[in-house]
Amino acid sequence: MRAALFMRQPLCEVCDGLGIVTLATIRDHRIPLAEGGADDESNEQAICAPCHEEKSLAEALRGRRRPR
Repeated sequence: MRAALFMRQPLCEVCDGLGIVTLATIRDHRIPLAEGGADDESNEQAICAPCHEEKSLAEALRGRRRPR
């Protein structure tokens, strides 16, 4: 799935949206699996490591704020 994604989308989608050209290195789930996201093409995006770190941090902070 990862190789197929990078064949379709070799650039980081987040950076590309900002007009920055960066190779994607990570297959990311737009909606995390832990939050009910699907593990298929409809819920994947190609992103670079720095964008993935930023997204993962935001998800972790959001998870900590959720009531248990």
